Amino acid sequence: MAATETVIINATRISDQVYEYLRNEIVEGHLSPGQRISPDEFAERLKISKMPIKEAIERLVGEGLLDVQSRRGTFVARLDPIELAETFEVRCALEVLAGKLAARHITKADLERLRELIAAMEQSNAKTDVRLHLEQNAEFHALIVRRSGNRKLFETWRRLRAPIHVAGIHSRTDDWIDRVTREQREHRAIVRALEQRDPTAVEQAITNHIMRASGSLVEDVKKTLTES
Repeated sequence: MAATETVIINATRISDQVYEYLRNEIVEGHLSPGQRISPDEFAERLKISKMPIKEAIERLVGEGLLDVQSRRGTFVARLDPIELAETFEVRCALEVLAGKLAARHITKADLERLRELIAAMEQSNAKTDVRLHLEQNAEFHALIVRRSGNRKLFETWRRLRAPIHVAGIHSRTDDWIDRVTREQREHRAIVRALEQRDPTAVEQAITNHIMRASGSLVEDVKKTLTES
């Protein structure tokens, strides 16, 4: 009998780790729209070769988070109001589908967590709360999409959600706090519809919330671009 060959498999490739690292740097606002990305600099910082960095950059370009410009280099993608509005439209369709599916699987513990997040977001009353508020808001929506039970849906939603999160960090104007009360009313309507397991109500609540949020953030981006 032939000797058994020992095979060691690394479950996470280096390029996957670099991708997650760079993606988080962009999504968390540590890298700003228009900022240049140097593969050489990151290779030195991370103590790795440039190949996994290039592979990670290709994935992020595909997600619209990075922009490769011929003879100039790689840059964090700038915010574009039209593209942002289009992204919101697709996100709305995905979250409506996710919400309808989630209505079948949502648990009491899930609903309680959603209410806890709403209560936490209602405490946002300072300009400096924006990052925490965005994190809590992302968790709220992610919980619902995960409860759809559809992994492909969640992966697609996650890619679309990233540029919206970036826009929220860099372009929210100071009056965003005035919208918190309305936003949380919309969130509560979504939770009620999920609790009732009413797909029509879920669709209406999610559509109203996301398209209102789209209009607000797109206007914020326009103002930011005008001021700059």
